[in-house]
Amino acid sequence: MRNNVLVTDGQTLSALAISRSLGRKGFDVHVGEYFSYNLTRFSKHVSDTIQYPIPDEKPEAFLDVLLGHLRKGDYEFLVPVRDETTLLVSKHRDEISRHVNLYIADQRKIERLNDKGETIQIAQRAGVPTPTTYFPERRDQAEIKRSADYPLLIRPRVSSGSRGITRVESPSDFDRAFERVSKQYGTPIVQEYVEKTGYTTACLLFDDEGDPVASFSYERQKEYPLSGGPTVVGVSHDDRIAKRYGAAVLEAVDWKGPAEVEFILDEAGEPLLLEVNPRFWTPVGLAIRSGVDFPSLLYRLSVGDEVDPVTEYEVGVTYRSVLPNEILWLLQTPNKIEGLADFLKFDIGNTCYGTLSRRDPLPAVGTVVQAANILSSPDARKFVFDRGWESEEAKQ
Repeated sequence: MRNNVLVTDGQTLSALAISRSLGRKGFDVHVGEYFSYNLTRFSKHVSDTIQYPIPDEKPEAFLDVLLGHLRKGDYEFLVPVRDETTLLVSKHRDEISRHVNLYIADQRKIERLNDKGETIQIAQRAGVPTPTTYFPERRDQAEIKRSADYPLLIRPRVSSGSRGITRVESPSDFDRAFERVSKQYGTPIVQEYVEKTGYTTACLLFDDEGDPVASFSYERQKEYPLSGGPTVVGVSHDDRIAKRYGAAVLEAVDWKGPAEVEFILDEAGEPLLLEVNPRFWTPVGLAIRSGVDFPSLLYRLSVGDEVDPVTEYEVGVTYRSVLPNEILWLLQTPNKIEGLADFLKFDIGNTCYGTLSRRDPLPAVGTVVQAANILSSPDARKFVFDRGWESEEAKQ
């Protein structure tokens, strides 16, 4: 019986969590990445690594290398992780699935949910609340500038880590910000600026019939950058409204596989949909630790097992991404004393960590090695630190 699995994008915390989960289940885990010394390869649950070309820069070469390994590696299961890899694997899923079990939505559905403008429209048609949003293809740019309330956000349709989002304080800054974002990312959307009271996130897994087989939610308590970015600290909770709204959006596109649906909470505490990540999410380890083992469930779906829905899990579990994101958060937070006191609270019993683990300690070393590798590249360094939105006034 084959028990080799291949997890892509070993530089990510999600790949590490997935590898640990499948390794604990007895799988022989191999990890792939475009550079050799990624943090996941240091895990005791990883027995081999493969190196491939950068997927979004050389997609055809990436596919050739991936297929070559699948043909000779006797793999049972493939898990793509990052946006670019997931999209490429989906695009070529018919060919890839001849060599390995795969459970993934089709390319067009992933593209629709990657597009924040289209996602907002899908949500609105499904009756899911969203921030007030203006679409330049529907309303003239000058009309949007004149009629919108300020401050507002100009958001790229396709980006990650809140990159490209620009806050505009007044109509006098609108055109300059709109053109700058358009030049770099294509035609954006324009949204109201929501005075947030927090974030809530629904994580779901759908089967071939379009039915949810697993659901989970968590509250984001810290993010980096402070203006908006990936979860640094999160806590599992049971937000049934967010899960219901998230399921409605995914059902509207006949979704299959894992997805994360993010909501911002307005001043009244009501959730408004921000975006959908049509793939595994960064703190997937929090769901696993809380009792919803999404990677194992995905494997079972890929081999045709009957899966009973998983909806119950432990609430109040904390996730921390200490290395390096919580350290970066601490450097950026304005209240250093309070932030440091909070940072130094290490609750082993009810907390899981992105990399830190007494049972699997070496990925912490891998994080340092990986960081050194990334920081040596100007382009990679810029991508890592150029996150979060900025005010147009600050750019002048």
